[in-house]
Amino acid sequence: MKTTFDSTMQPLDTTIPDPALIVLIGAAGSGKSTWASTWPSTQVLELDQFRAMVSDEAGDQSATLSAVNVMHTVLEARLARKRTTVIDATSLMIGRVQASGEASVA
Repeated sequence: MKTTFDSTMQPLDTTIPDPALIVLIGAAGSGKSTWASTWPSTQVLELDQFRAMVSDEAGDQSATLSAVNVMHTVLEARLARKRTTVIDATSLMIGRVQASGEASVA
């Protein structure tokens, strides 16, 4: 996809290479999941889905640690296979979430 950057009228190449790791971060309702849905569902890792898998409730914040651990395992497997992966999350979590719910660098 090529678009034009308005202030300079120069072409802007927005092509995403394949494979790629795409991390969508933003406020709830900002369009992350809508944009993520443009990729095949097998390529999208959505934290809410992993929460639902481990607790039967996508909004269960107490399941975040378990959900992040499972999502991290899937991400590692996909990256080892050089597969394009889209992470859909409200906030950036570097490493795994500690039991306290804060992000830690792994």
